[in-house]
Amino acid sequence: MWNSLLAFWDQYHGLIIGFAVLALVLFVNQFIFRRGWKSYPAREQYVAAHPGSATAGGVVCAKCRQKAAGMAVASAGRIYRCTWCETELYRVDRA
Repeated sequence: MWNSLLAFWDQYHGLIIGFAVLALVLFVNQFIFRRGWKSYPAREQYVAAHPGSATAGGVVCAKCRQKAAGMAVASAGRIYRCTWCETELYRVDRA
């Protein structure tokens, strides 16, 4: 049994370590976004603070007037940021 496990490790140790590092990076990334979740204004607060940002095509950045794109944060919602200047704009809480 141990010999087969050692043979498996010898053959696939690079993949195992690579996937473990990827999982760690994704976990830390989600932890960072969840930790500062309330620091982002809600969509309604952002639109109220920047009245010209709400358009028929969606919310645009108040700084450069480009469209906002969303990024999912697991079990929290979405963070929207500008596609041009990469300014983080607002959050949408998960319903």
